[in-house]
Amino acid sequence: MRLTRLAGLALALILLLTGCSPMVEEENSESLSVYATFYPIYALAEMVIGGVPDVELHCLVQPQDGCLRSYSMSDWDLSLLAASADVVIAGGRGLESFEGTLEALSDQASILLIEALSGLTLFQEDEETDEESTHFDGANPHLYMSVDGAMSIVENIETAMALLDADHAEDYRSNAAAALSELEALKAEIQQETADCAGQSAAVLNEALVYAAQDYGLEIATTIVRESGERLYDSQFEQCVEMLEQSGAKVVLIERQAPKPFVDELEAAGFAVAQIDVLSTLGETDGAQGYFDALRENARAVAEAFSRAEGEEVEG
Repeated sequence: MRLTRLAGLALALILLLTGCSPMVEEENSESLSVYATFYPIYALAEMVIGGVPDVELHCLVQPQDGCLRSYSMSDWDLSLLAASADVVIAGGRGLESFEGTLEALSDQASILLIEALSGLTLFQEDEETDEESTHFDGANPHLYMSVDGAMSIVENIETAMALLDADHAEDYRSNAAAALSELEALKAEIQQETADCAGQSAAVLNEALVYAAQDYGLEIATTIVRESGERLYDSQFEQCVEMLEQSGAKVVLIERQAPKPFVDELEAAGFAVAQIDVLSTLGETDGAQGYFDALRENARAVAEAFSRAEGEEVEG
């Protein structure tokens, strides 16, 4: 039975954490069912888990237009995990609004929970505000937007899976080593693509893009808090433009699914807009390759935006 294998894995984890040597024999060869919460976590998990015998990896949440942190777990999601998940890989650290539900499932000892962001250093805004607290406050969990961050997440997932499923530990380690090598190559590509952008300033209109801006070596002139896919109207838009003008930034980073009229208005106001894939609209069928493709295209979009901004300054 599935629970027999899971019980063995849980016992192995307890023994390893207490420093004892586990002597657990698998009584069943049924596949271990692993679910990653969102696509970015799924893609990085696939780099570690893909091709490992007797392990099935799935992505829980379908592609989303809005902010991942605003997603609420449906009854279908809950039923699916309760019925078929052995392990759930979450980002944690505030990425999932349903983190408490996952912890409750884990406490029932039927599902083991891995938090991929555990122990990692996250960006946090220094500014204090008297406004009502929102999910934008505190540590920013979109670390997967940074290649360095992705590498740390891969290492966390590999460590956890090798601990949970010791029979395939070497497979996880081998996969992770290959993934880290590919991510290093991706980092070099991105740095080459955005070399002319390094040290220049940009405004960020989506919290996930802070990490991307850091990867490109950009100075963040200002960050405007808004939900993914949200359009700003009237006084909100005027205030946004005023903040952008005061910041001195000529390039704006915004999510790819931002409303076209909003993007057009920003460009009409004199800003070069780089639309960045924040990885929320991708899904399981995109696989790990989708992650590499998206980050390469993001780097090109930023380089092109700075090129446009420079051309407009020359013309001016």
